[in-house]
Amino acid sequence: METAPLSDADDALLDHAIALNREAYDPDFLDGAHIVTASVRTADGSVYDGVSLPASIGRASNCAEPGAVSAAIAAGHSGSDIEACVAVSYPLPEHDADEQRPIPPCGVCRELLADYNPEMRVIVPRDGEIRAARAGDLLPVRPW
Repeated sequence: METAPLSDADDALLDHAIALNREAYDPDFLDGAHIVTASVRTADGSVYDGVSLPASIGRASNCAEPGAVSAAIAAGHSGSDIEACVAVSYPLPEHDADEQRPIPPCGVCRELLADYNPEMRVIVPRDGEIRAARAGDLLPVRPW
């Protein structure tokens, strides 16, 4: 999978998502809620956010990326307007990290991001670096 260095706009989006993650995390709700935050940037530079929503029944839980995409769509943007996405995880004691860090989207979110814009830059960890990958490239064997 080809990746690219982060642009200045990508760095700003990552910084925004990290700050959001610090604010949104709630250690008291369901033993830790809103662990993941996501931010998307549209072509006009607007940024939209989402948070993971845990539920006592796992099926009702939601990832953060759909919330961010939904916020952009609700504001009048099309999927092709969404240029970049990043998800950030809060460092829990059982994690191997001690600070907020970008994480790759799960399989379902990879499908969602590629559906809305396969050219979207998705900020992911790759070989010890933070890089940007094309959403469509996160699904290398996608037949449709």
